[in-house]
Amino acid sequence: MVRRGVAVAVGVALVVLGLVVPGQAAALPVPPGYPITGVDVSYFQGPLLDWAGLARGGARFAYIRASEQDGRVVPNNNPDPFLATNLAGAWANGLYAGAYHRARPDQSSGRQQAGVLLAHAPYVADGRTLPPMLDIEWPRSDWGVGDCYGLTPAQMVAWIQDFVSEIAARTGRPAMIYTNTNWWNPCTGNSSRFAAHPLFIANYSQNPPPLPPGWPSFAIWQHAAGAPIPGSAWSSPDLDVFKGDDAALARLVGGTEVNLVASVNNRYVTADRAGAAPLIANRTAAGPWERFDLLDIGGGLVALRSRVNGRFVTADRAGAAPLIANRAAIGAWERFQVVDNADGTTSLRATVNGRYVTAERAGAAPLIANRTAIGAWEKFRVVRPTVVGFLANANLRYVTAGAAPLVADRVALGAAEQFEQVDAGGGMVAFRSRANGRYVTAESRGTAPLVANRTAVGPWERFTVLTNADGTISLRANANGAYVTADRAGAGPLIANRTAIGAWEKFFRVVG
Repeated sequence: MVRRGVAVAVGVALVVLGLVVPGQAAALPVPPGYPITGVDVSYFQGPLLDWAGLARGGARFAYIRASEQDGRVVPNNNPDPFLATNLAGAWANGLYAGAYHRARPDQSSGRQQAGVLLAHAPYVADGRTLPPMLDIEWPRSDWGVGDCYGLTPAQMVAWIQDFVSEIAARTGRPAMIYTNTNWWNPCTGNSSRFAAHPLFIANYSQNPPPLPPGWPSFAIWQHAAGAPIPGSAWSSPDLDVFKGDDAALARLVGGTEVNLVASVNNRYVTADRAGAAPLIANRTAAGPWERFDLLDIGGGLVALRSRVNGRFVTADRAGAAPLIANRAAIGAWERFQVVDNADGTTSLRATVNGRYVTAERAGAAPLIANRTAIGAWEKFRVVRPTVVGFLANANLRYVTAGAAPLVADRVALGAAEQFEQVDAGGGMVAFRSRANGRYVTAESRGTAPLVANRTAVGPWERFTVLTNADGTISLRANANGAYVTADRAGAGPLIANRTAIGAWEKFFRVVG
């Protein structure tokens, strides 16, 4: 993305000079300590990207250009003519994939350009789609604008705020931001406002790059441009690495979380020992090991991915061994058919052997796909908890819980920043913190800050969720009828003491 014309020229020069021979692709070295690799591509890579070869070479994720500028059609440029083909190719070969927009802040508002991106590449929380991304960097030389597009730092920050707020309001995901520190610092005035958004940093080297202010780390690092990778004869994408393990990448992707409950003993299925041991239905509550993504992989089939380690559940040894979450990709053993039973339960049939998954010995033994018919042990309930986070409009920081009052001061979404939204009746909801399993209360009938310390839902633990015209939400406490505010622009704890909705009383509800 950065200096894209230069990147393509480098790739072409390598072929011309004989340093890269088609069919014998040689990779640039991956920076040490980053085993999860990916690519980013656009029209400039052409229509013949070898996605199967990229997958063989180890690529796990891809960002693909969807659009740029302000939505006006530019030949071969906007919308990106290869978006649909590239997304399909990436997904078909097991890569996580997402779409990005190349910004032109001098052309139109951030909100309009975010709308262009979502029009060309609608976001779906399907467990395989990366969050939408803003590519904000140096303009191409033929655009005829200055490095900062003629905007002051304050205007640039406002433009970025406009873009990411629209993405958050319409998708429930904080936008990924792609940039380079050398561009970001002068053009945004060293802004640290967006540190809660995952960062895609560009820096062509083997050393971890310097980061813009506020970001404690990056999510993805683009370390080389226009370079071939092993296993692919002609593909020359930009090369990226992810900072984290498989589980962290799965969390970034997100999706619809499910828990499986065995009907025979009413226990949750767990990826025991964080996925190191087989699945077994023996848990009385859903914690990190009991969380899965149920992914539609087409053809009426699904795959299960454990959230604790980001690995897929397999009917090991073609179904002869217990189910275990230890596969990095979906193959024949990782495919299941969902069967809806007349009593409202669900059964899973492994496609590798046509057998049903059973909670063996009434749940006392691990799950295994070895039954020819559905009985009591082969029935499960699929529970879909509503898991949310809150990004405060006041400061673009996540609300966090624990022993202390809730406060919007975090730049990453972890367990302490996740809440299960529970129906509390009468059109109201309650929020249970995943940090401690306690419900959020408007303490002392709203005169004290919100804190997650209640074991049951009473009048002070009930809230009404209001959707504002701009797509944000506000919370009204049942305890006193007042609105929850990120007090002092987020510098103070959350408290329900406002009689009207202003900037501090607005939140983006983020898919957990």
